Amino acid sequence: MPQLIHHSYFSGNKMEEKFSYKEFIELLRRVCLEMEASQGKLGKLDAAAGDGDLGVSVKLGFKAVREGLKSLINKDIGTTLTESGITFNRAGASTFGALLATAFICAGSKTKGLKEIGIEDIAVMIKAAAGGINERGKASLGERTMLDAIIPAQEAIEKCVAKDKTLKESLAIVAESAEKGAKLTAKMKAKHGRAGWLAERCRGVADAGAVAIAIMLRAASQYLKEKERKDGK
Repeated sequence: MPQLIHHSYFSGNKMEEKFSYKEFIELLRRVCLEMEASQGKLGKLDAAAGDGDLGVSVKLGFKAVREGLKSLINKDIGTTLTESGITFNRAGASTFGALLATAFICAGSKTKGLKEIGIEDIAVMIKAAAGGINERGKASLGERTMLDAIIPAQEAIEKCVAKDKTLKESLAIVAESAEKGAKLTAKMKAKHGRAGWLAERCRGVADAGAVAIAIMLRAASQYLKEKERKDGK
């Protein structure tokens, strides 16, 4: 597992770019807003393989997380992720909520006390999140779950670290990898939950959980892209 590395801002090495805590809070707020707006899309996808309540759970959960950010403004990145995961699970209780909370808490455990994070920290966070989902959900890659989006994202960011990509480049590649992974779930046979015995009904439809992960990562990438444009970088 990559080690957490701490450097000053933009000292000339691309690997040393950092998100400040304030920027991380804004990124998380952007993710929340995008997920809340995705209620209808995710609900329709979930209806093909489940009871269709994922959209509602996502909206309630991310709305609560967004509102809870106000009380976390003086915390650190790890605490913010952990508390946000717990908040989501309380407000949007569901299988997805439990797995997402686990992902947030696992990622938060790797960034406890940090006020800024760089590309290697993000790689560690995504790996921890994927591991948490895998352990709690007892699923594997190729079984039409959230892992089919987050594992490609993990592999992509690890390659970005090795190639010394910038934060903006890395998050764009990560988002694209997650989107491709989510799209491939339409061809997979589900083995878990209700989707497992509704396999024929959901054939040709992407897994809602995987799509949700992809939307989150694309929102994070878009935030950074717009921020750099605004900053004139």
